[in-house]
Amino acid sequence: MAAANADSLRVIFIASLSHSGSTLLDLMLNAHPDVVSVGELKQLGRFARFEKQGRRLRCTCGAASLFDCDFWSRVSALTDLAIGRTIRELNVEDYGDRDTFNEDNVALFQAIATVAGKSNIVDSSKHVTRLARLLESPDLDVFPVFLLRDPKGQICSSQKSELGLVKLIGNYVRTNREIYDLVKNRPHAVVHYEELVSDPVQTLSVLMQELGLGFDPNQIRWAEPERHNVGGNGMRRSTSSELKLDEKWRDRFSLPQRMVIDAGTLFGRYPLVKLGMR
Repeated sequence: MAAANADSLRVIFIASLSHSGSTLLDLMLNAHPDVVSVGELKQLGRFARFEKQGRRLRCTCGAASLFDCDFWSRVSALTDLAIGRTIRELNVEDYGDRDTFNEDNVALFQAIATVAGKSNIVDSSKHVTRLARLLESPDLDVFPVFLLRDPKGQICSSQKSELGLVKLIGNYVRTNREIYDLVKNRPHAVVHYEELVSDPVQTLSVLMQELGLGFDPNQIRWAEPERHNVGGNGMRRSTSSELKLDEKWRDRFSLPQRMVIDAGTLFGRYPLVKLGMR
């Protein structure tokens, strides 16, 4: 496949809290013929250095590791040729070293575009600081997609962690406001998890139009294309494109808890987040 034009390369960055549906959106975008998704690139080094355990080391395509995967092996060879660092050594998450971070990520995205033969690359890292550093790069065209989920669903899924309800409410508001502050003055799209699952054709049609691309029916069959996503939840290995709205919160939270979450997260929800609290 022909290499993508580096000048037209665009990074579509999914920014969100964890447990908000980023893996699903990532896979749906990957199924578009003009888009390639590579998952959570902030984790690339950890996967390439075998710091992940067991089955999670495997590439999503089924290869035993990233270096047993033809796609990632070719990407690594290109970054090594361009800047003398393989995917094991690239700086994808040391946000303090801005110069190396920029050089390495530009080389990485260009290598991915060349190997995939596509100029739209999805990074579903979610991380606010990673997005901020990528937006600072003069060498990258970054289009943020702000993904939100009903706070009751996001907090319910996050309760597997040690954080209590009050901290999870605070994290929901703080993170969504940080994302909004980053994207509000630049072109971006907003996607709601519940709408994506309930009406994927309409939601994706609007999103793809904002990206300057047309909706493709293959995006509803998101589990069929080969994929090389790094990180993300187990959905990335799914063989079924069936969608089911996750609303476990309806059984887990009492009415008073729901009311506390709704009131506490008011200014972390879009478009209310626009009103600001500064």
